[in-house]
Amino acid sequence: MATAPSREEILKAVERHIARRGGGVHVTAAGAADFSWQSLFDCQVLRSIERREETSRKDKGRRAGPARLPTYTDLDAYTVPPPAHPGLAKRYELVREGSLDELECPDCEDGRKDCGTCEGRGGRDCPRHVECAVCHGGPDTCWECDGTGHPRSRRARAAAASRPDAAEVERATCTRCRRPDVACPNCLGRRQTTCPACSGTGLAPCADCKGARRVRDEACGGTGRFTVWTQGVITHTPDREETKVSAPAFLRVRTDQWNHRTLCDVGAELPDFLDDEHRKLAAPLLAVKDGEILRRVTLRHLPLARVALRADPDRVYYAYPGPGGIVVHRRPSKERVTALVWAALTVVALVTVVALTVLR
Repeated sequence: MATAPSREEILKAVERHIARRGGGVHVTAAGAADFSWQSLFDCQVLRSIERREETSRKDKGRRAGPARLPTYTDLDAYTVPPPAHPGLAKRYELVREGSLDELECPDCEDGRKDCGTCEGRGGRDCPRHVECAVCHGGPDTCWECDGTGHPRSRRARAAAASRPDAAEVERATCTRCRRPDVACPNCLGRRQTTCPACSGTGLAPCADCKGARRVRDEACGGTGRFTVWTQGVITHTPDREETKVSAPAFLRVRTDQWNHRTLCDVGAELPDFLDDEHRKLAAPLLAVKDGEILRRVTLRHLPLARVALRADPDRVYYAYPGPGGIVVHRRPSKERVTALVWAALTVVALVTVVALTVLR
């Protein structure tokens, strides 16, 4: 476990770091440095939350599954083993004793009911005959009688000159006037044909029941009954929370030097390596939640100091305990970074002005 160095130890380590780089600043002198702790902190809480819920179930048909489930009389008193780890999810399904039953479907007989589309008729009203699709009931129905059965010889003879030769156009014997090679080959002079939808019966089959008049009752799945029971469900669900104080984005620290502690008991005392600020951050996460049956609290802490030298305002030093002593990192100060950004913007602006001047 990394012990927090004293302020003096941190300042001496920074002074040695500067000396190795050829500097000669006396960091430990009074008023030479601004010192502050910016320690890193990470608190992760993993809980197992238990929920118990009772609901009424109703499923289609005969269900053997509920009969194989464990039974209970009082869901709150039913005991189940806690999870081996709070991160494991578990679900227990139970049946209340005496609640399992079967009910007949009130809307059907043996799983079938009258078709709702045709109201149990098996079909819909339909015309027995339809207009011929070839001659459309017009003059080409029959060249002699026009489908009336009464030849009109004068008209037929007058029209014969304008009509195609029967040898070139397929014609049939008219069933009305009995003349050969004059009638439409599709309706044979009748003007109409039998309706293909109802085959001349006047009742077209229903698209849903296909003429059977009864259909499967989907409410009960065609079984004619329901399985009903009261179901109890006990669940163990992982619940995660975290709070942290991270290192500055530009600073990388070794993770093997963190102080580490794991707490599993509610009310366990926080470790001594935490300071007051981090204890306040952790406190809200440690409150017991409704249904909590198991927890695992992971705490990590690393003492990190920030040192700013008044004689060198362009740099900031970060120090923390390492495996071989205090580790020191040097980084540009915020003021230094801001100055560099403004310098870069100034150069860009000057280049832009020169370029525009040359191009004019």
